Amino acid sequence: MTTQFFSSFLQDMPTRVSATTHASHLLLDKNEQSEDVDFSLKMQIADSLSAADWNRYPSADNSDIEALVAGYCGLGLEHIVLGPGSASIIATLLNYFALNKKRIVIAQPTYTLFDYHCKTYNIPYEPWYLTADLEYDYENMPSLGAGSVLVITTPNNPVGNTFSPEKLAQILTDNPDSMVLLDAVYTEFAETDFTPMIRKYDNLIVLRSFSKAFPIAGLRLGYLCAAPRTAAVVKKLMLQFSINHLTQVFAREALFTPEFLADSRRRIRQMVAERERMFRLLSRRFDGGVMKVFPSSGNFLLVRIFDDTAFGKLMADLRRDGVNVLNTSPFPLLRNTFRVSVGKPEENSLFLRRLSESLARQSLGGEPGFRVYSGYEHIERMSQFLQTGYN
Repeated sequence: MTTQFFSSFLQDMPTRVSATTHASHLLLDKNEQSEDVDFSLKMQIADSLSAADWNRYPSADNSDIEALVAGYCGLGLEHIVLGPGSASIIATLLNYFALNKKRIVIAQPTYTLFDYHCKTYNIPYEPWYLTADLEYDYENMPSLGAGSVLVITTPNNPVGNTFSPEKLAQILTDNPDSMVLLDAVYTEFAETDFTPMIRKYDNLIVLRSFSKAFPIAGLRLGYLCAAPRTAAVVKKLMLQFSINHLTQVFAREALFTPEFLADSRRRIRQMVAERERMFRLLSRRFDGGVMKVFPSSGNFLLVRIFDDTAFGKLMADLRRDGVNVLNTSPFPLLRNTFRVSVGKPEENSLFLRRLSESLARQSLGGEPGFRVYSGYEHIERMSQFLQTGYN
């Protein structure tokens, strides 16, 4: 029965659900925030939530929340569509475009959901690969015809690179009969916000989220920004009652208060500063033949280890030490790479120490092609530097 209704490809594909590892004490694999919502605020929300009728569906009218979201990103109520996380909106749009025979082009490598969803739902798409340096290959972008959908992520997860605003404007202008779906859930960590462009281009859809720049990934709230006519149509595709009671209460009572927004901006500033500190330390203190760390405009860094054996040992060492990072090696063009989320300063320092210890052990053990700069050759000295070297 299973083989009759579900493709062999789907049956053979590994699950995206990983087992919970309670031994892990450093969760730097999902780009979540490490610092939780204040407990007193949780209790305040719990009191309000207890007044809701749990036997009833949540309200399908979220126009008041949409107005708050619109105010946050500088748009009008008519530009906003809410969803239970941006991933849900992505899946809905990909399904609709595929069923209506639209040609889909997806820049790769990028957020794995795009590829995973297309393959599991048998949705054909054309990849547009980044360059060898993992930058957007503007010169070799596929031609877009009428009815094409171009999917871009900026800042790009897991690479961290960004799209040129000038190039995007040119693409939108030159292809008025094509749609550009821009995944921009890491906007708050970057220098460029593409969201205002939807006022000028009605063939642009921008996806945003509250799971990255805010400590509420568990509440699952995402949104779409588009021209009013596009937003009104997409809203008809979204399932009613998909925003649950808890998310609604938090959005209405806490998410957009001056205090919570100010705290979120503080968190963002700290994560950007930590991202740059980690980038400097990793770039300066390891031999260029050992490692490459890629510049990032998100709340994460992509790291490549050039030696196959050393990469495998490093991944094993981090798992043994309870440090969770995302192994991105299966992605196109990303052999021997991993993505590490930016956590709290002490978490980042611990990650750097565990990384240096693993690489130093391999250097001291005579691994070919692996060398830490001689001034930091010993584990103790390297660990001390990475723990305290903020400048």
